[in-house]
This record gives sequence, structure tokens and C-alpha cells, in this order.
Amino acid sequence: MFTKFTLAGGVAALVMLAAGTVSAQSAPLNYQQHLTCSAMFFAFSKIQSDPDDAAALESATGVMVNRALAMPEARGVSQDAIIDAAFGETVDIMAAMDAESSLTAKQQVVYSWGPGLDRCLEAVLDEQ
Repeated sequence: MFTKFTLAGGVAALVMLAAGTVSAQSAPLNYQQHLTCSAMFFAFSKIQSDPDDAAALESATGVMVNRALAMPEARGVSQDAIIDAAFGETVDIMAAMDAESSLTAKQQVVYSWGPGLDRCLEAVLDEQ
């Protein structure tokens, strides 16, 4: 429960920055989306000026990797392979961010990647 409150407090401001809004009836994230969200959180943590926000995003990274590990699609896949897949997507996100010159543009890359940052935030704060 403490982790949920830590994440909620650390990323609450980020929810307001996210471009879209999410329906309360959003479908659960699939395996690949969990990996994508973990990559998005990690990449976004690297451009945060507030250490608490960065730490919360890094915690959210771990939550999403752990949830991906628990999904049926992860059966027979090693933990290292799952982490490598998330890392590969992180590299792609960070390359896209590096191509942008302003912080706002870098943030927008993450906001709109994959299922979108707002959807990832909703999912990580939702107890599954």
C-alpha cells in the first residue's frame, strides 16, 4: 500500500501534464503494453528535475515489469529476456527524445508513445 501512495504522490503532477484523458472503462494493458509502459516510465524518469518524481517513475518501471512477468504471455520467457525487451524499447524512446531540442518536445515523445503516458499512469496506479 505504501508503494501505491508513493507512486500516486510522485506522479500525480505528471498526470496533469499528460496530453489526453483516459476513460474509466479502459481495457487492461496487454503484455506488450506493460513492457512499453515500463520503458516509458524509465525514459521519462531520466528527464525529471525532481528526484522524488524520478524515483517514483523508476518504481513504476519495476511495477510494470513485474506485472508483465506475471502475465500468461511471459510463461517460458526468462526474466532477463523480458527486461531486455523493455530496455530495447527504452532505447527507442530515448533516441526519439534525444532528437528533440526542447524539454516540452522530449516530454511529448513520452506522452504519446505506445498506449500513452496517461494510460500507463492509470494502469500503474490501479491495483491489479
